[in-house]
Amino acid sequence: MSAFTEGEKFAIFPVILVVDVSLSMSGQPLAEINKALPAMQQAIIDDPTTGEVARVAVVTFSDSATCVLPLCDIAQAQLPFLTVQGGTNFTEGLRMARETIISGIQAYPRGTSYHQPVVFFISDGEHNAYQHWGDEFARLTDKQDKYGAQVVSFGFGDANRDVIAQVSTGNAFFSRDVDPAVAVREILHTILRSIRMTSGTIQSGASAGLVVPTDADHFTRLPVRQS
Repeated sequence: MSAFTEGEKFAIFPVILVVDVSLSMSGQPLAEINKALPAMQQAIIDDPTTGEVARVAVVTFSDSATCVLPLCDIAQAQLPFLTVQGGTNFTEGLRMARETIISGIQAYPRGTSYHQPVVFFISDGEHNAYQHWGDEFARLTDKQDKYGAQVVSFGFGDANRDVIAQVSTGNAFFSRDVDPAVAVREILHTILRSIRMTSGTIQSGASAGLVVPTDADHFTRLPVRQS
């Protein structure tokens, strides 16, 4: 990592939320996400430790993907309102996640230091595009790339557990909640806790790295097969 700058007192912690907005997310699932984003914003405003380092972006994907919130201090952001779209293309979501990380970090002053980015991937369905998502996942998580990210995946509903486990670098979870609104609410709550706890370890200088606290009543940890 490069040296600190006047623009950022601490090394930033880039966080990318990659959210499935395909047709199956219509109704309560997407409504819960739209409720959770302002709650996440307020929680970070109320927690200066997290606000010092966490920088958040939001990517949505269906048939294509869009960065609806570039990497930023979410406390100062105008939040997007997510709307339902079409099919489910993991390739596009992963591709846009990488582009968002690169463009977001490069937008900071030259020399800004940063921790390894973390992508939180959320889906309730199966990849249904012709191109396989594996190549984009490999690019996104390339350990030799200075922008290489960790990926934490959350599945619920009709998502394929085996695939959700594969779209991960070490932490993959499937919701136990049958009600999709409850599932989404718990996923976003867990992501917020992860951002706050990881930011706390960063600020304290601890070496624990990424922390993903999950409630066993709400989540099943999926076995991740590392390549």
